[in-house]
Amino acid sequence: MVWPEFVPYGLQILALLLEVSPREAVSANFGPLLASLLSPTMWETRGNVPACVRLLSASIPLAAADIVAENKLEQVLGIFERLIQSKKLNLYAFDVLDAIVRAFQPWVPRGDGRVRRD
Repeated sequence: MVWPEFVPYGLQILALLLEVSPREAVSANFGPLLASLLSPTMWETRGNVPACVRLLSASIPLAAADIVAENKLEQVLGIFERLIQSKKLNLYAFDVLDAIVRAFQPWVPRGDGRVRRD
């Protein structure tokens, strides 16, 4: 039996564990956690949003390659869009955006029309 009022605390503990663990120490069990975190049902309860944002922000740098390979970047950007549209939650949207910008290096255009990665 899961008590919904304790879900944010569990998410915050998971986020803290991800933040302090070395990059190589993240297990294969992380994939299903990320998939459930990206589901819209996790974000429906307003009380879950701060904890979900913290966990997502901790997850993005560790799973950047998987997010791109599995085409989940659109889901992450969808969460950002949903948060930015809410006046009460738009502050959390910038935490997600910050994690995205830090995790994915930008493609920089060169003078000859090609792009390079910095």
